[in-house]
Amino acid sequence: MNLNKIMQLLYNFILIRCYMSIIKKIKTDKNSIIWIWKIEESLEELSMLSNEDTDIKSENKKKEFYASRILIEKMCKELNIKFYGIKKDDNGKPYLINSKYHISISHKFPYVTSILDNKACGVDIERIDDKVRKIKSKFLRENEEKEVGDKLKKLVEYWSIKESTYKVEGKTIPLKKINVNQKSKNLYESLVNGKNFKLSVLEIDNHILSYTT
Repeated sequence: MNLNKIMQLLYNFILIRCYMSIIKKIKTDKNSIIWIWKIEESLEELSMLSNEDTDIKSENKKKEFYASRILIEKMCKELNIKFYGIKKDDNGKPYLINSKYHISISHKFPYVTSILDNKACGVDIERIDDKVRKIKSKFLRENEEKEVGDKLKKLVEYWSIKESTYKVEGKTIPLKKINVNQKSKNLYESLVNGKNFKLSVLEIDNHILSYTT
């Protein structure tokens, strides 16, 4: 790598540190925040910002990996939480090392989103894509199919809500076992294993974001 390339990367590194493409910040209370980052940086730039490494082969998936770790670290700083890194439990659920705070991560390139909360939490982002219709039988209950009808946006909302709920539990749960009820335009309730969760949904650039509140 020549000197000009190195200098350009260092310059970009400084810019990213200061001006990450955070397109949305949500604060549900003083102990819970959700951020969304639109990845516009190169793989080299992202890898310079992360202390972690990965053997992921896909370039976009690798970008998502680095971006999610960088995002969580930034969010910890926002709430004055010491960041020692991220690990995964036996079920593959990510958690903060040596912290009482909980996290959840989701990505649909070029977007990556994370939630940081002092209680168990879940977040998910899905593209509003007609292809979801082909798999709706895998996650919708009979009563939910009637409620959704042929409305694509609502279908994706139900899918995303179930994914967020799945992430709260952190265990293998068939999505069909998660019951979803709409409370108002952007507020839902899910029920699984005798537990109730409240979730909000938001449309961003033809994507559905859902998160626990």
